[in-house]
Amino acid sequence: MSIKVLVSGVGGDVAQGVVKSLMKSSLDLKIFKTCAYYNSSWLYVDDLSFKAPLSASDEYIPFIIRLIKKFGIHVFLPCVDSEIYKISQNKDLIERETGVRVCVGDLKQINICDDKYLTFEFLLANKFKTPLSAIPHHIEDIDRIIEQVGFPLIAKKRRSQGSKDIYIINTYGEARNYIGQDDYILQEFLRSDEDEYTCGVYLGDDGKAKGCCLLRRELKNGSTYRAKRVVNSGWVNRMCEIAERLGLKYVNIQARKKGDDLYVFEFNGRFSGTTGIISRVFNAPEMYAREAILGEEIEWCDNSDDFIVMRYYEEIYATSSDIEAARGRSETI
Repeated sequence: MSIKVLVSGVGGDVAQGVVKSLMKSSLDLKIFKTCAYYNSSWLYVDDLSFKAPLSASDEYIPFIIRLIKKFGIHVFLPCVDSEIYKISQNKDLIERETGVRVCVGDLKQINICDDKYLTFEFLLANKFKTPLSAIPHHIEDIDRIIEQVGFPLIAKKRRSQGSKDIYIINTYGEARNYIGQDDYILQEFLRSDEDEYTCGVYLGDDGKAKGCCLLRRELKNGSTYRAKRVVNSGWVNRMCEIAERLGLKYVNIQARKKGDDLYVFEFNGRFSGTTGIISRVFNAPEMYAREAILGEEIEWCDNSDDFIVMRYYEEIYATSSDIEAARGRSETI
């Protein structure tokens, strides 16, 4: 059976990693792609790619439904932060109208991932180690966190992506500036820049982890550009337990070291920029297609390969004719 898969946002590293993972699969796959801009590189690797409306547009969901219907797509893997909430809101509609399977969590799960304070509350309630966090409603909230963890603190937007809207707070005066800014959290500062970790976990339909890969990473502009796999059974088991409590098919978990242990501080409720790297250990997009479409039962992927990974740039060229062809096929959806 030829399985048709739609991947959105192929101008970004998340979707590109998903496409690379799918290209490694032994399944018979046709990979359809969308992005919101004509200068998105992976729109030009073949003619199965289309320019979509911006996800904020009222036209986005109708476009996705028309595209899926036109080509009989079986699996939709959304990969853009700004679309995940909207896709989750409309998941039942999309699946009902088209018969496609959409790999996205429910609204409660997505909110826990998107809102860093809800992430903190989830981890705290489930007794997982996490940096202390507070919403600076009042001066008492600031006094309380300073008393418990001291300076510096991190101020960050509750809902933001990558490394945006993050500030280091070194003084009481700086902290007071955030009083009443309920869209921010103040968070304990985990000091080691060299000990940032990212982890991908895939859950089977039985709710149990089937693949987990923990990486110690170096960041450039908020994305992983160099990483080393960490094979630590205790940490891996904890990441699997966190993922199973959350219940998302795939979650990206971010953590830093405090002392000799990992403290989790953020979730991405979607495939992540390291999905392509992690496919060396387990291929989550392929696993989803096998479960959702072929009805296969996925077993735990027991892979302990030790490796480091380094990223580099590639070029994709498009002519004026290529761009016009992409425009033409996109306008027919």
